Amino acid sequence: MADCVQCSAPAVIEDLDTQPPQPWCLGCATALVRAGDPVLNYRSLGGEDAYARILAGGSTQVLPFG
Repeated sequence: MADCVQCSAPAVIEDLDTQPPQPWCLGCATALVRAGDPVLNYRSLGGEDAYARILAGGSTQVLPFG
């Protein structure tokens, strides 16, 4: 398993918009969501996609409009 590009913790997603794809741990990826810069084009590296739940609950880019 890859390590996060920011903190070296075990990665849970891989950012597919970068070349080569960059791995992110859940904590650092969550910080990006809160900062308004979520990773939207990603591959989950684990069985459970906890990051998808964080995206659905905290990113203005994926919240329903109206």
